[in-house]
Amino acid sequence: MKKTIKTAVISIITAIILLASNSVFAMSGTDIKQNADDWLNRGSQNTPITTDEAWTKLIPVGRILVSIASVILVVCYMYLGIKYMMADPSGKADVKQRLIYLVIATALIYGGVGIFTVVVNLMNSILG
Repeated sequence: MKKTIKTAVISIITAIILLASNSVFAMSGTDIKQNADDWLNRGSQNTPITTDEAWTKLIPVGRILVSIASVILVVCYMYLGIKYMMADPSGKADVKQRLIYLVIATALIYGGVGIFTVVVNLMNSILG
């Protein structure tokens, strides 16, 4: 029952976050054409963002996310380690099961970062 409630609450919060930022503005047909022409003309005057500019903005964000994930993983490992030391034999089996999921999460986080790094370096060496 608690698991169902947690899942429902997380789903509702996620939906609210995703749907809260969508805005719809209605216009007549002539306004749409005029705004579309204005938008296209403005876009042609702006210089496009380069790959180097994108990397300089995205790499710090990625590093921050990996750092946050690392801190969360360390806290979870410490919590489960203390829980394992204090548990009775049947409780230790439950903690071991949770540790398996934590090890999988760790492998996904650092494996994803590693694969991404290898692919980026490979593409940079191939494409120059």
